[in-house]
Parts: sequence; C-alpha cells; structure tokens
Amino acid sequence: MDKVILTKAQAKAIELWKEERSDIEGLVRKHVTEVWVWEEMKPLNGMPLDKLIRALYIGYEVEQTMEEKLLELYREGLPCPTTPSEDSAFREGMKKACEIAGIKVKWARN
Repeated sequence: MDKVILTKAQAKAIELWKEERSDIEGLVRKHVTEVWVWEEMKPLNGMPLDKLIRALYIGYEVEQTMEEKLLELYREGLPCPTTPSEDSAFREGMKKACEIAGIKVKWARN
C-alpha cells in the first residue's frame, strides 16, 4: 500500500498527538467519536477514517505547496540527460515561471 498524502496541518496534528500522548489507538477512537475542537487538531476534522488509519499505520507524506513543487523542479533541472544549454534554458524558464507566481529564486547552476 502507498503512503497517504496529508496536508502540513494534518501531519502536524498527528505528530503533536504522538508527542503528547503516544496513543495511536486513542487518536483513532477520538477521531471516530468526537469532533476535534483543540485548534491544533482541527485539521483532522473531516478526514476519512481509513485515510487516518493508513497514515498512522502505513505512513504518510506531506503534500507540497505549489511553491515547493516549482522550486524543487527548478533546482532539479530537466529529468533526462540534456546539454548544458538545454538545462540552462529550462532553468531560466522555471525561474520566470516562479517569478510570475511571486516566488523569488536565485539562479542555480549544476
């Protein structure tokens, strides 16, 4: 089974529960029987039970924001072998896309 994708807020809520209580079964039980009112736990409200259980027992990854996705792609460059000029053109295009989205980047070279 694949890991579940969670928002940063959902992942933070789960980690907070684990740090404070370290009782995974209690987290599941509370999720089933109550609405989360504690501010830090509210991101779990509305999460399907199976998604929570899979996150707890199989694992999860934190969903990247659009900014993080663009910056990662910018830093990695083209995924296939390219010439230096192709990679440079790709990175320049990604830099422009980031700037349009309001994301400041520094020019990166391999």
